[in-house]
Amino acid sequence: MGVMARAQDEHFVITSDRILGDSPSKTAPKRVNDQIYQIWTGNNWSAIASDAIKFAEMDDADDYIKENSARLMENG
Repeated sequence: MGVMARAQDEHFVITSDRILGDSPSKTAPKRVNDQIYQIWTGNNWSAIASDAIKFAEMDDADDYIKENSARLMENG
């Protein structure tokens, strides 16, 4: 599963390339993902973009990912 920060409107959010319902995997998907990315809410992953925790700067989102990577992957 890949986790990354990306721009959403004027903020930055944390997204996953795993589609809801897919089995957990530590490898990159073998197909092109044309589905909606999952958004990190601070507690779990959601397909609802408005549920995302928002960061003012990309660096803030990247720092959050680094500090919480185990939690992000565990809930993936």
